[in-house]
Amino acid sequence: MSGSLHGKAALISGGSKGIGLAIAKRLASDGARVVISARTEAVLEQSLKLLESIAPGRVFAVTADMTDRQGIERAVAAARRAAGEIDIVVSNVIGHQIEPDRKGPPPGHFQTIAPKEIHAEFKQLVLSAWRLAFAVVPAMQKRGWGRIINIASGVAREPAWELPHLLPNMARPAAAALHRLMSRELSATGVTVNSILTGSIATERNQQYFRWLSKERGTTFEALMSEYYADVPMRRPGKPEEMASAVAFLCSDAAGLISGQGIPVTGGLMRHIY
Repeated sequence: MSGSLHGKAALISGGSKGIGLAIAKRLASDGARVVISARTEAVLEQSLKLLESIAPGRVFAVTADMTDRQGIERAVAAARRAAGEIDIVVSNVIGHQIEPDRKGPPPGHFQTIAPKEIHAEFKQLVLSAWRLAFAVVPAMQKRGWGRIINIASGVAREPAWELPHLLPNMARPAAAALHRLMSRELSATGVTVNSILTGSIATERNQQYFRWLSKERGTTFEALMSEYYADVPMRRPGKPEEMASAVAFLCSDAAGLISGQGIPVTGGLMRHIY
């Protein structure tokens, strides 16, 4: 689909690494002007150099906390200055975190999570997505074209009972519902809204999470991976590039009739029929 997004401008939150960076690379390769945002300036600058080798003069970066109202407003304003009016928004904000210096709530179960952490998870996954869409939708409606993509999780549809995922099990369905309702209000204006329901995608963060979980359970990383992927029909993690391909298609004119959907990219893991 090279060139299919020529003339379009995209803003990708969490675009400095992992899934977000893969999406940025793909959209830039397809001709879009791409703005990536993230909190860590050093990592963001490294990623920008990589993207420049793919699409020189069409990629930009802005340091911003995309879970914060002021950060979102700053990122949107900077993206418009750099790339023009925004046609595509990819909301790619992470929820709970395991890192010692984490800035988000921790994993946990019903009896181990404090109320403040529930508030934090909803702020990161739901309120941030609403604020980002709220900032860009009016201009999309006026132009009669727009794409809003929510990088979600399979737990938006099927809770992960076996993992310490109380927070995403609660907040991810709410974020998916928000995007489903947005799609109903916006589809007649040429703006489509969809969620990608991820499974296990082979990113650095994914590996960190499973290494942490193996220690929590007193087992080896290899044993945990073997157990986890035994339940995945394709028997492997997804690739960030596979996520990016799904997003690129949804952003194209060819996907103009697809809106309000939660599309699993899970290697066949999910069991629902519809």
